[in-house]
Amino acid sequence: MSKKILNFLVLEDDDLARLNLVTHLKEYGLVRETNNSKEAIDLLSKEKFDIAWIDLDLETELAGLKVIQHATGSNAYAVVLSGREEDEYIEKAYELGCDDYLSKPFDKESLLLVLRKYRVLKSESKLRNFFSKKYITQNEKFIKSLQVINEIIGSDKPIFIKGETGTGKTLISKLIHEILFESMDKFIHLNCSEIPENLLESELFGYEKGAFSGAETSKKGKLELADGGTLFLDEIATMPISTQKKLLKAIDEKTFYPLGSEKERKSNFRLMSATCEDLEQMVKDGRFREDLYFRIEGFNVTLPNLVERKGDIPLLIKHLLGQGKRRIVLSSEVKNILENYSWPGNIRELKKVIEVLQSKCHGVISKEDLPIHISGIIQGSNGSDLDSQTEELSIREGVLTNKQLEFIRHNGLKAFMDAVEEDCVNTLFEENDQKVRQTLSVLKISNSSFYRITDRIKKAL
Repeated sequence: MSKKILNFLVLEDDDLARLNLVTHLKEYGLVRETNNSKEAIDLLSKEKFDIAWIDLDLETELAGLKVIQHATGSNAYAVVLSGREEDEYIEKAYELGCDDYLSKPFDKESLLLVLRKYRVLKSESKLRNFFSKKYITQNEKFIKSLQVINEIIGSDKPIFIKGETGTGKTLISKLIHEILFESMDKFIHLNCSEIPENLLESELFGYEKGAFSGAETSKKGKLELADGGTLFLDEIATMPISTQKKLLKAIDEKTFYPLGSEKERKSNFRLMSATCEDLEQMVKDGRFREDLYFRIEGFNVTLPNLVERKGDIPLLIKHLLGQGKRRIVLSSEVKNILENYSWPGNIRELKKVIEVLQSKCHGVISKEDLPIHISGIIQGSNGSDLDSQTEELSIREGVLTNKQLEFIRHNGLKAFMDAVEEDCVNTLFEENDQKVRQTLSVLKISNSSFYRITDRIKKAL
């Protein structure tokens, strides 16, 4: 990913300190330097600077204070560099508009912190662009909640994203990564639920040749690949307890051992994780380590369900319809149904429905074209409604009865789907002698989905 070339002004009368700062800054942009306040003010009036680095004590005591005013007046991000630690001077500098106050001598990490903060504070247009083109929303409350990014930049704490399936956790994680690490291209994504339990550890930590049967060559794990960037662990709730223990050590110490290796590896990464599960309940049930839970929770971002963003549904429909090459028209009745449907699968479900509608042989979409679980219509071969006909009916990809449809009309699809899930899990769990792995194989669902359903059953008892 290319980084924006920044324009810096450095005002520092100590030759060695100025040389040190200018050398570091040249990695990130163009630098103009001076050792006196008069020349600095002149440069600020003639040129456009992104960040001005200002020493307070110059040719006269606290001459830099006047430069702060000129820097902020020209919309430059003003950073004070000073050996003065007294509160009165720090307060005065902030009153005049400085954005950061760094103590001398400063290190490169302090410089990088300022650059990250500058990028985030200047990224509102980037956020707006993201929410108008990628993650479609006009929900100001939700957009405002992402201001937590401003707090993230000053800390190496992990980031934890909570949200139901289909709410866009991966998209948001990539947005945060791009804002925090504009100059970095390392975004390592691992969906823990997609990797079999016996392979997850090797995928995460890597392995040496001969570490196990089939390991014909050495392979770097996601931890090592994420060195210097972001490691995003999606659906972390599905991670086995044994792997959780090893991950905790890697997070705390930034070191780990690949499978079959006696050589310790180091990796300095920013951790982001996400889940649709209730981790607090999983901790209580002993299915997720409490110490890891507290370690991955740092700055939390909660994504709302689509039903909580009803005002965004028309925008999303318009956006998704424009993604395909084929153009279709939705009737006003269809629009009304889609805008008032509960969307338990969130944005992902809406996207799939739009794709189905775009594949229809005709271009004007009516209620009859909608998936049955959304429209609630059942039709026979002659086109007549079948509410008064046989109780058991084959409907496209599933089987529903009139009683089931009536239940959906009165209680909603989510309540019906919950009841179906619970009945299926209960029945097949008993049929398979209460063997979890065997039941999962029959149901073809993940560990996390199974325990999410059984947790719901327990709460209902």
